[in-house]
Amino acid sequence: HQFNPNLGVYSGGEPGGEAEAFLPQMGMPPQMGNNSSFKGPGRPRMHMRQNSVNNFMKSVKGEKQTNSCKDILWCVLFLTQLAVMCVVGLKFGSEALVETTEELGPGEGIEDDDFLDAHVKLVLAHQFIIKMAYTCGAFAIIVSALALAFMMAMSRRMVYVALVLSIGVSFTWGTIGIGISPKSFVPITGIIALMLTVGYMFVVWDRIPFASANLTTALTGVRDNLGLVGVAFFFQLLALVCSIYYSFTAVGLHNVFHEDGAYDEQTIVVVSLLLLVSYYWTYQVLRHIVMVTVAGTIGSWWFGQPSALKETFTTATFYNFGSICQGSLFVGFVQFLRQITEGLRPNRDDSAMMCFYECSLFIQEKIVNCVDNLADSFTPWAFTYMGLYHYGLKEAGHKANELFETRGWSRIVTDDLISSVLAMVSLVIGGLSGSFAVILQALDGHGLTSFGHPVLTSFMIGFVVGIVLSTVLFSIIDSSVCAVIVCFAGSPVEFHRNHSELSHEMRNAWKEVWPGSLDVENVAAGLV
Repeated sequence: HQFNPNLGVYSGGEPGGEAEAFLPQMGMPPQMGNNSSFKGPGRPRMHMRQNSVNNFMKSVKGEKQTNSCKDILWCVLFLTQLAVMCVVGLKFGSEALVETTEELGPGEGIEDDDFLDAHVKLVLAHQFIIKMAYTCGAFAIIVSALALAFMMAMSRRMVYVALVLSIGVSFTWGTIGIGISPKSFVPITGIIALMLTVGYMFVVWDRIPFASANLTTALTGVRDNLGLVGVAFFFQLLALVCSIYYSFTAVGLHNVFHEDGAYDEQTIVVVSLLLLVSYYWTYQVLRHIVMVTVAGTIGSWWFGQPSALKETFTTATFYNFGSICQGSLFVGFVQFLRQITEGLRPNRDDSAMMCFYECSLFIQEKIVNCVDNLADSFTPWAFTYMGLYHYGLKEAGHKANELFETRGWSRIVTDDLISSVLAMVSLVIGGLSGSFAVILQALDGHGLTSFGHPVLTSFMIGFVVGIVLSTVLFSIIDSSVCAVIVCFAGSPVEFHRNHSELSHEMRNAWKEVWPGSLDVENVAAGLV
């Protein structure tokens, strides 16, 4: 990967290059771009070189804000929708629950029916479903915790091992599926996961040293603040309870809509979408509370300060809770829009004189600029800035983008290798949890719903539980890596001072995968 010099990286060593424009801003002569030609007093020179990056980034990196409640309106909206869902669930969800499998109807819910009439009432044997969900939840928590412990112990080789392990587990997933139910979709999903994992490994293999260095630093910070794992376990339990509750509520609403016959299809679709958005919003809020807490704690570790776990957790659950609610609802949607509109980004190289082409360019520019303006505030990096500096959502997002643009890392921070690997591991854990649920159902022999299809039902319960719980726990890793990158961009000197070995390791890996990305430090900071 060759680093693009047009992205704002300050490269040194070339006469007349960007370094000569950069160094005067630091109060340094342009000749310093060539180390051999710079002659100056030893002590002032060393002091100047060690602090130049921090001085240059001082105007754009964050400053810790005083505690105050931010984006209160979104906090009120979130709590209101949560209260509405509690009322709806209590009113309609209980109607879909039965005590025993005999009440599930013909076949007691264990027959594999060819189809289900959408207008037939769907009932759930809630005792067995809750038992299965909590058993699969315990299984997923144990497996994800073991995966996290393994990542901490093998952080430098974790990405390599995770990719290879994902291949092995995907193969096991498919093999178990063939052995238990060869004609079902379980082995097919395992084979598909295996093919995707193998293909992805070949695509990203050369970027692994960069990701491994970031991950090693991040997990070292987590290892020194193991209280973060306890916070994640607590929110895993909350996510499990919410998932079960929303499932019962969804089935209850399904029965109400199709029994009364007083609701048209449009109303049913709208209510179903609102229910899905409510669950997504709640899940994201739980996950982002963990991420904000992790970011602030890693920040205190970076600067060699006492752990800020309690302070950051208080900030995330009180002062910045409204900002987390707002970002949890919109950030994912805005990032999805940005991915879609990337293909619309105008290119004026061809047919610039054609009127139709100019009109299409104008429309494309307006659409892309609108999405870019939204993405400037609604960015995933905003949660990192919230944890580190306690900004509100929009200001945090703008500050993060400004930092990366000034540093010349706008392209680098789009590298999603670690996030992709964590997503793959979560999918594998979901598959294992689903297979575990199928085994439980086969051993237990009880029906779960009047829908029948016990293999499909049990697998989906285990699969969803496994993915939801593992992604909440792995938010620790995702957020700690983001915090490391933000701190590395704005405060490399403190990192070198407090964690010199990790600093050298990160710098070497970055220079290997992204040549030129640290030239501003090589020229101005001298931390080589």
